[in-house]
Amino acid sequence: MTYGAGRWLGALHQKEQALLAGTPRENRPAVKKRGVRVRRRVLTAALCLNFLTLAVYKYLNWLLGATGLPFRPLELLVPLGLSFYIFQTAGYLIDVYRGKLAAERNFLRYLLFASYFPQMVQGPIHRYGELAPQLFAEHRLQAENLRDGIELMLWGMLKKVLIADTLAAPVAELYGNYAAYPGLIVFLGAALYCLQLYCDFSGGIDIVRGVSELFGIRLGENFRRPYFAQSIDDFWRRWHISLGEWMKDYLFYPLALSKWLPRLCKPLRKHLGKRVGKLLVPSVATVVVFLAVGVWQGPGLQNIAYGLWNGLLMSAAMLCAPFFKKREGRAMQVFRILRTCFLVTIGRFFSRAESLSAAWGMLRHCATHLLQALPRGVWTSFGLSAGGYVTVLLAGLVLFCVSLQQERGVRVRTALAAMVVVVLMSYAQLTSISADVVSMQKELKTLDAEHVALLTQYERTFDLETVKAAAVAAGMNKPSSSQINYIDLSAPDSVELCEAQNVSVLSRVFTSLGQGVFSVVEYFS
Repeated sequence: MTYGAGRWLGALHQKEQALLAGTPRENRPAVKKRGVRVRRRVLTAALCLNFLTLAVYKYLNWLLGATGLPFRPLELLVPLGLSFYIFQTAGYLIDVYRGKLAAERNFLRYLLFASYFPQMVQGPIHRYGELAPQLFAEHRLQAENLRDGIELMLWGMLKKVLIADTLAAPVAELYGNYAAYPGLIVFLGAALYCLQLYCDFSGGIDIVRGVSELFGIRLGENFRRPYFAQSIDDFWRRWHISLGEWMKDYLFYPLALSKWLPRLCKPLRKHLGKRVGKLLVPSVATVVVFLAVGVWQGPGLQNIAYGLWNGLLMSAAMLCAPFFKKREGRAMQVFRILRTCFLVTIGRFFSRAESLSAAWGMLRHCATHLLQALPRGVWTSFGLSAGGYVTVLLAGLVLFCVSLQQERGVRVRTALAAMVVVVLMSYAQLTSISADVVSMQKELKTLDAEHVALLTQYERTFDLETVKAAAVAAGMNKPSSSQINYIDLSAPDSVELCEAQNVSVLSRVFTSLGQGVFSVVEYFS
């Protein structure tokens, strides 16, 4: 449909140019106005059909449910990456309508642009004029492309696998069962969700960009260290960059430069004065844009509230900017970064909650139970093992250090791949250790009292052969040496894993880290 609409718009534009060439100068405005009116109708019809498809798949069931009428939910199979390629093809149609590019006549080439496989699911959203020349050019296998692509994929795996996937369980627990935790822990959960969402989204984008670079096609950067932003405006220039650029070019500017919006704001401008009045139109356009961003995120009043939260914050900052003098200094920069992170975290209460009432409930719980005493065993109730905490801390430290260097303008690529290899090796070691510990716990619970008594008579013995022989003589399956080492023989009434197992886990992790460092240094040298 968008291919046909693009061809139609292109043909109308060519016809208009031909008419203008043969028309006297004084009659050209009328011809141009008539041509624009026809093209606008075609564009409007195409965009309505385009976004109506998105609305049916993503919002129809929610809209029917909001009416309160009984209905049977439609079981629709949503195409992968529907919203991304609808936005991408919509941008193509608008550019053809504006005359910025000629309509693509080859259907297969247009299909390649609309459904280029690496970016279909998560983006980034590209313009035809940026992506098409790379797609249609000749490419050869190059070592540089392979190196850059693998480095980006490794970096994306560190963020997505080691951080985002590890934090998924505690974030789900804190959002789903927030009333059982103190307000400070719930707020920490929202902050962890900020980190998880960033690592999941940007990590996936890095993997996508890395796969594309293997073929010599370089996709645009979609995240630029957003948590180093010093304002909400700066944050949105760094977060989901391609969506922000799309909204700016195809929604913000048409609204701000339209005739009806300034006319609508004119009565308020008289009362607010010239200084604030001239910022009123862009402020209203900003709120509308972020309302659209909230709706784009998904159905639900909580997403609309999320969009309004960001739009009102940016509009308030825009309106208040003339009255505040920006102070410089390292301390003020750190303060502005922390302030921005706090405001972003408040917004994430809405974007992750299941409903608007749940989001308000979490915020109210944080305010009324902020300093509530921590319940016993709170750190073990998130579904994270000791290895999980170590994994997040280690990978998070690498992410912070690399992002800090990149923020300072340092190019970190080859060294980055080396660090990722080290962390991935440690993660594999941690996974193996965790599986061994879980398996050992299950086996130890099957030991009966007779076997426990047999083992406890050899208190703190390290004569493994003697213990094994006695166990076999008693009819017990031959235990492994790792099982005997982990059994607490000083407790005759129970068989538990020693507290020393955590120390053993950490020692094995850092041993693997050391081995990884040496192997990586040897490889890159």
